Amino acid sequence: MKNAMGVELTESERVLVECYQNLVKVLKQDDLAPFERRNALKAVAALWQIANGLDLDPGQLYDIGA
Repeated sequence: MKNAMGVELTESERVLVECYQNLVKVLKQDDLAPFERRNALKAVAALWQIANGLDLDPGQLYDIGA
């Protein structure tokens, strides 16, 4: 996986990006309890910072209700 600058991500960075992507998929569904959604939004916000820092253009958190 490469970032927007064409730099290849390390294995650890790829795993973090996959965590972010998977959590976004979960948050787009409507089957979470309120406490699950709140805590997942906190986690995705932290992972968004990583994806953004890696120059991956992770999109807007508003799109998933954050």
